[in-house]
Amino acid sequence: MAGYGLKCWNGAGTLTLDLTDTISRLRYAVEVAAGASSSVVLSDIDGKSTVQFAIATEASKVSPVVTRSGTTISWLARTGGSYPASAALIVVFIYD
Repeated sequence: MAGYGLKCWNGAGTLTLDLTDTISRLRYAVEVAAGASSSVVLSDIDGKSTVQFAIATEASKVSPVVTRSGTTISWLARTGGSYPASAALIVVFIYD
């Protein structure tokens, strides 16, 4: 068992990515401004497994929510709540 790696779970608690036993590659990355919502179509991810998420680039702020529908990756800024929106790095890893 490796002493390093990356594991990602979905909102239901299901493990969706475990880089200790899966080969993956970074497919897409973009930095977005605080409060930005948008999407991108990545036609080459059709039929492939991906994990996508946002990393806030500002402390004590929230990143956008990132989702996938087919070949479209979307990010939606969070509004309201106790913490303001942050600029963020959106990343998509693809694995077979």
